[in-house]
Amino acid sequence: MTEGAKASKRIARWWNLWFWVALLLTLTGVYFFFWFPSRDIGPVQPIYFSHRIHAGVKQINCRFCHPYVERGEHAGLPEVSKCFFCHKYIIPKHPQILKEKEHLDNGVPVPWVRIFFVPDFVKFRHLPHIRYGKLDCAECHGDVASMDRLRVNNFQMKFCIDCHKKKNAQLDCFLACHH
Repeated sequence: MTEGAKASKRIARWWNLWFWVALLLTLTGVYFFFWFPSRDIGPVQPIYFSHRIHAGVKQINCRFCHPYVERGEHAGLPEVSKCFFCHKYIIPKHPQILKEKEHLDNGVPVPWVRIFFVPDFVKFRHLPHIRYGKLDCAECHGDVASMDRLRVNNFQMKFCIDCHKKKNAQLDCFLACHH
């Protein structure tokens, strides 16, 4: 075999190798873009907060942080001071906790990015759903205890109607939601 033929064979092997590497990288990229579970992750918040750690691992009840769930139209977000019931002692020097401490010291609320949306013309209250007693928060909000960042949810009427039918709940539009 001549030197030219050997060189051509080497070049062909390199091109073949590069082809397979490029194909593997492309398929990996496609996997991460289309099928990787975290692609569905919610928006970045101004301060990193993990519901998986707080509601899941630490098993802190939702009502501790969301104080108006039983009496208001919105569940509410905790005041920054509430976070320091624990974080005064637990990882108080963590960069995210220090960022939150700045908000506390300056009296400026954290500008959280809203996650759950109910249209303005719907008069939703958590209390009747809580009183019903057979509803778990996860039925509407998803398995929050397994999520680091919550995904945005724009509740649609079909979602509510399907649930009301399944639970044999009020279906009269004006008595249920649009009063």
